[in-house]
This record gives sequence, structure tokens and C-alpha cells, in this order.
Amino acid sequence: MERLLIFTFSPVQGFISTSRRPRDLFTASFILSYLSERVAKFLLNSGAKLIYPQIEESKEGLANYPNKVLAIVYGENLEERVEEEFKKVWEDIYESVWKGLSLKGPREQYLLHVKDYFNPFSLSLPLIDERYWRETLKVEEEVKANKYSFTYDLVGRLLGAKKTWRPYKALVDDYTYDGYFPDGCTMCGERLHLAIDWDRESLKKLFKEEDLWHIRGGEKLCGVCLVKRFAVKYYFHQRKILKREYWSYPSTEEVAGIKFKEALAKMGGEIKEGLKALEEDLKDTPFLVRREIVKGSTKVEAEIFRREAWESLFKSMEEVLGREKLEKIKEKIIQVAYEIKKTYKLEHKNPYFAILLSDGDNVGNWLSIKSTIRKEPLSESFHKEFSKRLCKYAKDVVEINRYPKLIIYAGGDDLMTFMHPYDVVSFAKECNNLFFSHFQSFAKEGQRPTISAGILITHARMNLQKSLESVRGLEKRAKNGVEGKGAVCVGVLTKVGSLTYFLCKWEEVELYLKLVELFKRGYISSNLPYELRDVVKERERSEIFLTLLRRAIRRKVQENYQEEVFKTVESFLKRTGCYLKDACPITNLVNMLYVARFVGKLEEVGDEAV
Repeated sequence: MERLLIFTFSPVQGFISTSRRPRDLFTASFILSYLSERVAKFLLNSGAKLIYPQIEESKEGLANYPNKVLAIVYGENLEERVEEEFKKVWEDIYESVWKGLSLKGPREQYLLHVKDYFNPFSLSLPLIDERYWRETLKVEEEVKANKYSFTYDLVGRLLGAKKTWRPYKALVDDYTYDGYFPDGCTMCGERLHLAIDWDRESLKKLFKEEDLWHIRGGEKLCGVCLVKRFAVKYYFHQRKILKREYWSYPSTEEVAGIKFKEALAKMGGEIKEGLKALEEDLKDTPFLVRREIVKGSTKVEAEIFRREAWESLFKSMEEVLGREKLEKIKEKIIQVAYEIKKTYKLEHKNPYFAILLSDGDNVGNWLSIKSTIRKEPLSESFHKEFSKRLCKYAKDVVEINRYPKLIIYAGGDDLMTFMHPYDVVSFAKECNNLFFSHFQSFAKEGQRPTISAGILITHARMNLQKSLESVRGLEKRAKNGVEGKGAVCVGVLTKVGSLTYFLCKWEEVELYLKLVELFKRGYISSNLPYELRDVVKERERSEIFLTLLRRAIRRKVQENYQEEVFKTVESFLKRTGCYLKDACPITNLVNMLYVARFVGKLEEVGDEAV
């Protein structure tokens, strides 16, 4: 007998969002994807017919399996076996990390943290008819659908109810070290850190030297976060699932240095010799990036070339290299940076990077039993084809090569990537166009498949957890802040924690990009957004604001571009005013000008050498 089975697990968002570094973020995402992949393949090997996801073999290192698996299974009930397989794979991961670290520490406390961290949930039902569906849900209205639709709808509802009940597992963590109780984990803050002395000198006796390099001074990790930090090395790399380069993952500083690295790749002569010497000196340290974002450039971490970062950088390098070796390398770093500036008039100054977070709009509606978007009935064949399109969309997004990027995950309609602020909005717009092209043939007439996206531009030294929280907030505003769907919310989070953002639909993105280019070329004064902030109080009457806007443009914009800027800004104001829900269109416009000015004036964007 055929049964429709859905499998999922939790926590997902908390496992990802508590990361402190891009590598932790990638590893957490990859672990989740790998757990889903193993469940999907287990079902296939058990004779099941996989509906979602429909994954093609993709490039190594792409976290592309979502945390939900849907399959048609036959005969015996596979629910318990699926959940046991999930637990077994997770156990293999955390046991491999503990064994690889050879850590002489509180193993029982480690197991207390990791063993029951994930909760798998699965449910299956035989294909049902409308009568069974209506009686179970106590629905009186008649719904035109087939058995697959009724079964999928009911299994989803029942599994959602099942997920709300979670067995209580008391986490009595009373482990101590030298008579002291641990504090909270510095990465997640959800559990106590492992009961060992995290002082640097004490850690040298507990961890291998090459592992200690990947624990920053002051860090104190719990069992779960220790797995996130070392799973690539001691599980995925050892099983040849990921190459060694994923163990040396690019930092946010490396992403901020994309434009600098692109310019550096075009250089030759003596500079390259100096860079090669630096690479040799740093080959066994965390300051050499083996997973390159910009191909053909130096593998030396971009942060090393940014003078403003030297003070804190050299302090952290001393912990790894020791004072004597640091002094020798420091001299080479300064010399190479000086030669690059002298010869090519190029200096790495930009400390800002961008995070893009996006997903498809109304995906639940696409697969709903009473969909208002889908033009054909929900069936097994449609669901399978829809899954294939989601996979193809994620694959095509990754293969957009015009913009250097660091993909964290691309699974189904979900995407997270780190990019340079100058490229990120153009890339996001292309993603939306791709989504439309992949799903338009499924939509009813008048319906337009879109994505919503949050984009955060922030300092490379900003707390990553705060950045992730902020970009999720921007994505939520993009989804809920406009009439209809298909919007992007772009924000700038400065080093001091001030967030300024604007919201628009994809049709208005070109207006923003045009203004960025005008700010970049110096045709618009940097003071224009600040002057307009002073007149926002006149927003009750847009005609007054437009008069004041034209007057400000006459003073702050080069004469040949005044009319173009005014028409661009006026068009943005009028268009967004038609669909913004709660945001004031004038305030939104001024914020957009601020963000455009911020990106256009970033150093290494307007620099001739770049």
C-alpha cells in the first residue's frame, strides 16, 4: 500500500543563527543539509519514491538539501526507521569530532549537550479521499481535489501538530572544573561551556596546536558549538565529502576585500613575488584562505592588507605565531602593502560586506489544496516537477558567475550568500528574474512568481549573530511591508549599530542602482541625503517635499545631472507610494538615498585603480 511520508527536524534556525564566523555558519548549514540528504537517500534505498527534494548531483560544498523530505513509501511504516537513521548520522558526526580532537575533557557533559540536540519528526498516511479528509478536519465545505492533495494537506497538518509536542529532556549540567561552574557558551549562549579551563595556556595542553588556532582568545564553547567548529575537519573532510579548503573558510573581511582582490589579480612583476613569499610564511596558519572567492588572486587573507585592521590583526596573529615570528612577517606585510600602494595606487580600505537572504513568495500557496496561484491541480507529478524547478533555480543561482560571492546555502527557494555591497542588489535582482522564469509556466494568468529578499550591508567586525538577526528582520519587512509580494529591503548597519533601510519592489531596483552610480561618479553630493532628512517633517504634503527636493538637488547635484536625478527620485517616490503598507514613502526615499550614497562612496568602489 502506498503511503505519503513527510520527514523534518528541529531546531534549524537556532542552529544556524548562533554562529560567530562564516565558517561556523557554513558548517551549520552543511550539517543540516547533509542530515536531510542522508534521510532522502535512505528512503530511496528503501524503495521509496522521492517527491521533495529533487536534487541533482551538485558541486561539492553546496548546502542544498532543505530540512524537509517528502516521499511515497510502500508497505511497512518507515517512520521509526527514518528517525533512527537521522539520529545515527548525527551521532557519527559528533562522535567523529570528539575522537578527532582527542580532547581530554568532560565527555559525559559533551554527550549531554549533543546527543538529544536535534528532534526528528516523521508521519505517513495511506492516500485518503475527500470524505476522510473532511471528517478528520471537521470541514463542511466541498473542495475539488484528488487523493494526493487531500493526503498531502492532512499529513502536513498532523505533522505540524506533532511538532508542537516535544518530549521534555532535563538538561542538568552540573559539571565543574577546578571547583568552578562553567559560564554560558560564548557562541550560542544556550548551554554552559564545556567544563575545562579555557585560558590560552591551559588549552595548549588540551588541544592540538593546529586545532587551537581555530579557537579565538576568550572563546568558550559548548558541545554543540564545538561540533560546528570542527565537523568539517574531523567528519566531512576525513570522509572526502568536503575538501580541505572548507576548513580554511573565508572571513567577512575577505568578502569585504573582494574588489581589492580583483584588482590584485591583475597585477604582476615584483608584487607577485612578495605575495608568494607572504603565502609561504602563512601557509600553515588561519591567515591563508584556501577557499578563494576571487580566483587567481593571492590567497593571503584580505584583512592583512587593510591598515585600519592591523592593530587587532597583529594581536591575534601573535597568539598563533608568537612574537618573534610575527615581527618578521609584520615587516613583510607592511612592505608588500607599501609596494602595492606605491606602484599601483591601490590600497585596501573597505571594511563593509553584504549579506543576502531570500526565499520564494507564497511557496505554501503554490502547494496548497486551495491554491490561488497554481493553474493545475496539486498532484504527485506536479509536486515532483515543482521540486525539480526549485532545485534548478538554486543550481542556476549558484552558477551566476558575474559577481564573486560566498554561498552559505542554496536549497530550494532559500538562499544566503555573502557578497560585496556594490554587487549584491544587482545579483538579487537576477535571482528574482530566474525565479520568475522557472515558475511562470505553473502560474495562473495574472500571477507573477517572485522572491522576497533582505540585504544587509555591515562592517566586517560586526557581531555576526547581530548581522544575521538584522538581515532576517529586513527579509521579513520585504515580505510584509508591501501590497502583494516581490520586494527587497536593503539596509546599512554601521559599526556603531545604527540601521537605516529602504523597501521597494524589484521594478524600482534599477532606480536605486542608477543613483548608486551617480554617487560613485561624484555627480551627487554626499550631503544630499542628510539635507533631505531635515525636511522630512514636511512629509504630510508631498508637493511641498518635491519643491524642497528640487531646491536641494540644484545645490547638491552637478548641473548636467539635476533633471535626471530629480526624475529618478520623483519616480521612485511615486511608485513606492502606491504599494508601501506602513512605511512613509518620503522617509523611505530619503533612506534609499542614504543607502545609495553609502554604497556609491565606499572606498574601492570609486577608486580608479579598482
